Amino acid sequence: MVGSVFSIPRRNSNGVSPVARSRGSRITPRDRASVPLRHFIAGPENALTQLAAASVTDQWVRFNPLFISGPSGVGKTHLLLCLVDASRIAFAELRSLWLTGADYARAIANGVDVDSLDDVRTAHRSVDLFVLDGLHELTGKPLAQQELVHTIDCLLERDGQVIVSSRSGLNEFNSLLPTLASRLSSGLHIPMVPPAAATRGVILAELAQQNDVVIPPQVSQRLTTDSNRQRSKPLLVQDLAAAIAELRCFSKHADDTATNAVDRIVSRTDDVREVTVKDINKQVAKYFSVTVRELIGNSRRKTVVRARALSVYLIRTLLGSSFQVIGQNLGGRDHTTTMHAFQRAKEWLDTDAGFARAATEVGAAFE
Repeated sequence: MVGSVFSIPRRNSNGVSPVARSRGSRITPRDRASVPLRHFIAGPENALTQLAAASVTDQWVRFNPLFISGPSGVGKTHLLLCLVDASRIAFAELRSLWLTGADYARAIANGVDVDSLDDVRTAHRSVDLFVLDGLHELTGKPLAQQELVHTIDCLLERDGQVIVSSRSGLNEFNSLLPTLASRLSSGLHIPMVPPAAATRGVILAELAQQNDVVIPPQVSQRLTTDSNRQRSKPLLVQDLAAAIAELRCFSKHADDTATNAVDRIVSRTDDVREVTVKDINKQVAKYFSVTVRELIGNSRRKTVVRARALSVYLIRTLLGSSFQVIGQNLGGRDHTTTMHAFQRAKEWLDTDAGFARAATEVGAAFE
């Protein structure tokens, strides 16, 4: 623990977390190689991940299921890997199973095709820790979703821990079975966001130590401050890892050379450009898993209506556009219709946690 920044699994006194060998743990080298850090490092912006760690260690199944959501790049897969490591440190004989959403759906489909579904079910339901990385990959696969419902029920009955990750919140899915949404919403939902400046500082120091790299002060400041980052893409762990790689390449050159190399990385996220209505509609549509055509069209489906209301709200608050202009950009609607959508959005922000979270997460992309 460094101030309010913490790591999962936690280190012992000499900075090492030896991981016990676990029976039945299946995590591919590809998954391991996809993250640059040995530990998941987080700060107050992702404080709920500490509760997730507790639920797989000293407070087993305190929160069950664990549902972890967030956009691509915030560290969901890395967190899941580290939660598995933490559980293996706490319980050396723990049986764990790791599957991507695509792998899970494929296993179910293959089980049906070759009449071995019972064997697949046994493999999924005989573990202590079941991890599904990518619920969004089960969209449009009702059989896989139904099987996941039964798997969750079986594991909860046996005090097995279930962890599921997704790019979208439960309220933003088009075709999620109500029974599955109900099971997942009964546990702890952990929405993840990019690391804040203080957290990036600790992550950068950890990456530098792992790679035996000395970071010039001007580079460190560039990577760990939030000044002049309005309307720019947040810096993620992979951006910091890329900067460390550049520093390793230029370690024998002048500091200016290394700094310039890192500047090229940071500049990809620093570019300030004017946000447009098209940008907002595209981001909202992506978050709610609908098409832009549906968003600006006449669909009255609940998900589309909520997405459309959020677009109206963000266009109004971020761009200051008139209701008439907003309507013109949302399929030619009149100003009365868009005004009504704006008022509904304001009401949902106060009464609907899922909608409020969507507004926060989508809006953050334009801050």
